[in-house]
Amino acid sequence: MSGDKRESSVSHGPLASQERREHVVCHYEDQLRRHGPTAEGMDWKDAASQNLRFRILTDGLDLTGAKVHDVGAGVGHLYEYLRDQGHNVAYSGSDLSQDMVAAARSRYPEARFGQQDVLNLEDNSGESFDFLFCSGLFHVKLDCPEEEWAAFVEHAVGRMYALCNVAISFNMMSDRVDYRADGLYHSNPEAMQAFCEGLGGRVVLNHDYPLYEYTVHLFRDLVKKEVKRDGKRG
Repeated sequence: MSGDKRESSVSHGPLASQERREHVVCHYEDQLRRHGPTAEGMDWKDAASQNLRFRILTDGLDLTGAKVHDVGAGVGHLYEYLRDQGHNVAYSGSDLSQDMVAAARSRYPEARFGQQDVLNLEDNSGESFDFLFCSGLFHVKLDCPEEEWAAFVEHAVGRMYALCNVAISFNMMSDRVDYRADGLYHSNPEAMQAFCEGLGGRVVLNHDYPLYEYTVHLFRDLVKKEVKRDGKRG
């Protein structure tokens, strides 16, 4: 595995400020205090929908022995899911929330969790990963202007892609809905696919599961052998 830094082309629009993103962190920490280290404490409806997202994120990927990083890891539920599914991975997770990281370390002392901003992810160590996953980080923007949150998403995705050796997977709220809740960020699937194609590699977009969102898989190698093909995507 290579530790080389890679450049990624991203939007140069105004980013969501640190203050606005910390406001979102406070929102999640409030959910954690209310509901504890549960799916509801991560602001999900329930564990079933959370695990569906994890299944879609990891579907078709050969994770055997892979070095995996969980961006916006919360209290470590993706680590628990991977472990319970029997995936033998070298896992690490990061979150901007100190409370989330403390809870994750308490729950899973054998795993590696750190407090870190995705925009500065592994900026000093030169570390890279086979796969980077991100579930739910981009959903809640609260009062942040759309264009600023969109710029944050693009910068974060670009940073993740720069650090992957095989692929990144992340989910987004879709704008193909008939109802939008205040404070959520709904993005256009075609626009996100075009942005990811601009970063390079191969894009697989999954919009066919029963949630108001979609999942993007961005593979660095156009013909990567590790990806299992089932004839339905490609």
